[in-house]
Parts: sequence; C-alpha cells; structure tokens
Amino acid sequence: MDDTGPPVPEPAEAGEIRLGHTARGTAANDVVLALTRAARSFLLYDPSNMAIRQFLDMLRLAVEAYCTHHGELSLAVRPFELVAGGEVVYLDRDRERSLAFRLYRDGVRRMSLRADVPWLEVLKLLEVLSIRYIGVRQTEDDMVVLLWKAGFQHIEIEAVEGFVPDEEVDDFADPTATDAQTEAPPTHSGALAVDAPADFDLPAPELTLRRPVQHADLPDIWRDGLVAEDAMHHMPDMCLRLVDHMLRAVEDPSVPLSFSQILPQLREIRDFTLTDGQLPVVLEIIGRLAYLSLPPTHTVERDTLLTSFADARGLGRLIHSVPVGLRSTPPELVTLLQMVPGDHLQTLTEVMEQDHGEAGRRVLRTLVERYVVREGEHVVDCMLAASPAVACELLRALRYTSLPRAVDAVRLASGRNELDFELGALRVLEAAPISNGTTALLGAYVASGHAESRLWALTLLTRRAKPAAFPNLLERIRGLSARTVPTAEAVAYGEALAASDPAHAMEIFREWIRPKGLFAVLAAPILQVIAVSGLVHLPGDEAESLIKIASEKGGTDLQRHCTTCMVKRRRVARGAEQ
Repeated sequence: MDDTGPPVPEPAEAGEIRLGHTARGTAANDVVLALTRAARSFLLYDPSNMAIRQFLDMLRLAVEAYCTHHGELSLAVRPFELVAGGEVVYLDRDRERSLAFRLYRDGVRRMSLRADVPWLEVLKLLEVLSIRYIGVRQTEDDMVVLLWKAGFQHIEIEAVEGFVPDEEVDDFADPTATDAQTEAPPTHSGALAVDAPADFDLPAPELTLRRPVQHADLPDIWRDGLVAEDAMHHMPDMCLRLVDHMLRAVEDPSVPLSFSQILPQLREIRDFTLTDGQLPVVLEIIGRLAYLSLPPTHTVERDTLLTSFADARGLGRLIHSVPVGLRSTPPELVTLLQMVPGDHLQTLTEVMEQDHGEAGRRVLRTLVERYVVREGEHVVDCMLAASPAVACELLRALRYTSLPRAVDAVRLASGRNELDFELGALRVLEAAPISNGTTALLGAYVASGHAESRLWALTLLTRRAKPAAFPNLLERIRGLSARTVPTAEAVAYGEALAASDPAHAMEIFREWIRPKGLFAVLAAPILQVIAVSGLVHLPGDEAESLIKIASEKGGTDLQRHCTTCMVKRRRVARGAEQ
C-alpha cells in the first residue's frame, strides 16, 4: 500500500451514506466515515485483531489526504449531520450509530482538525470517540469533558452548556408525533436542565429600522484575529480578562455593580477552569479575589467562593482533569491548597472516595503525604474512619512518609477485617524493623479470616525468625483441622515454627510424627504435614529419619508430600554446603 497516496474508497457499510459534491466534501466524507468505522471497530473486534489495524490505516490515509490537499478540516455538528464548508459530509439518523448525534447530544457544536494535526492526536481523538461511541462508561464524563481532558494542541472543540437537547427533546422528535408522544423530562448530560416555558422569548421585538444587508471583505489580519479569539485554547485567558473587568467594575464606586451580581459568572468561570485543569488561571483568579476590596456585607460571599475552589467538589474537578500519564503532583495544586483556607486533609479523603484513576489517586496520595509530618494523628484518624479503599491509600501514604506512625496505625486498625487493608498492613509490617511488637501484629494476622493474609503473615514470620512468635503459632495450630487448612498454609506453618525456635520445633515435630498414648488416636493428619514441612529446614539425621517415618505410616497424599519435602531438603542442604 502506498502511504503517500489518497486512500482507496471503501464500499459504504450498512447505514452509511456517501456524500460530497466537491473534492473537498468527498475527502471530508472519507475522513468522517473512516473515523466512525474505526470507533465502532473496537466494539466488534479484539484490539489485537488485524481488522483494527486496517481501519486505523484507512483513517490515517484519509486524514493525510484531506490535510495535504485541503488544509484544515472544520466540521459543524448538527443533530444528525456533520457539515464542512457549508456542505453536508455525514448523515446518519440512527441514534445508536450516528456520530453526529452523540457529539451534538453531549454539547459539541464544532470540531476542527488543523492541517498539521499529528497522527498521535488523531489516535487520541479516536480513543475519546470510541469510549462514548460503543456505550462504555456512559455514567462517567461526557464527550466535551473527555475531549478537553485530552489536551489537544491541533484539534479544537467548540461546545455549549445549558440548553443542550438530548434524545427526547423535540428538536429530535418526529414532527408527526403528538405532544403526548414527544413529551419527556429533559435529562441533559453535563448540563443544567431547565424547564423553560414555550413562550419565554416572546413577544418578538418589532424591527423599526430596516436596511439592506451590506457585505464587505475583511482584511486577512482582522479575520485571522477573530478566528484566533474564538479558538478553544484562548478560553482561559478570556476568562481571566473577564474576571479582571468584573472585579474592577465592582471596586469602582461609579459603577452600580455589586459582588453578588457577578457571583454567577464567577462560579461558572471557576467550574470551567477547574474542570479544564487550568491551574495557573485558577491561582490568578484566587489571588485577585483575595485582594479584592469589598464592604463587609459581601466579604462572606467572597470567602465562600474562595473556599469552594478547594472544597471536595472543586478538588474533585481538578483531580479528574489530571492527565493519565502524569507522574508528579503539579506544584500549582500545592500552592492552591496553601492559598485557600480549610481542612484540606479531610477534603482530600472525601475526594479519594471518588474514582479518579491511577494518576488521580497518585496525586491525592502525594498531597496527603505532605500532611503526615505535621498532622500525622489527623491522618490516622481519617484512616480509621475511611472506607477500605481510602484507608489503604492513607496507610500507603503513612508508610512512605512515616513508617513508625504507619505501624501505630496498623495496631489501632487491628479490628478492620477487609482483605485489601490487611494486605496493606502487612506491607507496612514487612518494611518495619523486627521487634516484639511487629511480631505480635503478624501473629494476629495469622488468625485472619482471609487465606491470603494468613499465608503472607506466616511467610513474614518465617523470615523474621523471632522465638516470641513460637507459642502463638503453636496455639493457633492446635486449633486447626484438616478441613480448614490448605496444603500451602500448612507448609507455611511448619516453616514458621522451624525458623522461630528450631530446638523446640524439633520436639513438637517428633511428637506429631511419632505420637504416643491417647495423642496417637487424636492426632490430626494435618499436624504431620506441618511437621514434615518444618523438618525440611532443620539440620541433622533425625529430621530426615522423621520424614521417612511419616512417609511409611501416612497415606498416599502424605507420602507424596514427604517425597517432595525430601527432595527440597536435599536441595537446601546442597545450597548450604555451596
């Protein structure tokens, strides 16, 4: 295939319409159809399927061909159509399939691909469209938020909020349907639903001055300036300029404008900049609000607005806008928490309760770590009251920042029986220095209701080899039965006993392998499995002799286990000699 030439048009799939009366329109139609096919292909094929590669190749060639011959591709979005240069280049009235409908429903009104758009950004655009196109995670972000979070440099998106019609709005309804058939409550994605009366903009004003429309060509520099002002990447700067104008007007005694009157606009700008992750602009706005001279009657409103930039909702918006590949916490975010008063640690734990992905959780954890040194007890209190997932994150932050405090937190949270938290606690104990206190905590996890926790605790006790652990282990073993102990756990018990107190362990193993009196009748077979597993690591001929005795007296399963342990014992002995 020649990568430099235009793509060979594919036959139209079911529901697709070939459009375009000009060369530009036909090329735009090729791009849009290639984009929709590639987006739908992830629903039909496994990502490793060769068909996916073919759809991607067709998309790449279509985009390259259009940009090479026609420059920027600007698509106006209508309910069921995409329009380029006044020409309809995509039409699909099937709401389940229509790319235009999905874009329009989420508020997108124009999408522009610059002539120098790189392939990686086209792939990122395809990724966003695929998430919404195939119906995955529909309860998460809408299309506009996903597109903004992608951080495009060569793709611009124009979107609206407020009156955004969706599937049930009359704009999309069958004109022949009755009012009862089309009436439905508005359920807008990402927009405020407002039930406005039908005549809210009536009566129409009378036009008393009528003149013929006059057209004049603008100089290129004026036109380019207007286009640049409308570009999406200028939105943050325009928001900041608008804030400046409004605040200056509020401070000017000659202007009849109060702070209460500009609050709705300030809140809207706050939400946009936080959702779009525009931290430098957010800090600028906070700084200007903080130094605003206001009468006492409006100071509370200003302080409430400032606090909202770092409350659970505001921080949640910021964390949700964190790029997937971010590895470090933005310093502007730390500055934000320093500028805005409040109990930010409690707020951070509330935000942790939401799902923000791995990058968001990483940023939240590093922010919490900053509070461990000066508010360590508060962190522990938050951990004890948090849900299992958040408690694990807080314990992880404690482990990275203050290991002794993390050990104390594990001790205080000994009543938590969630598996994830127990595994996090065992990671803390694994990293902590060996002491009677940590040994006792490990012994408590040997009695856990989760097999994974018991096995890991036994493994750590084996590594630490503290005689203080032996009595508790022995007491725990004597309460076991063959029905409740998997072989792997029995092996771990034996190794832990042998490592913690070898001499005492040999006496116990001897008693279990060659029981006498009443104990010979009551001895559980699992005790012999534990004893043989521990004898692997004890020196001397007696240990090997006891394994042979257990093999001769035991059943098939125990004989097989004895054979495995004998091989392992000799391998261990050869390693010690070398």
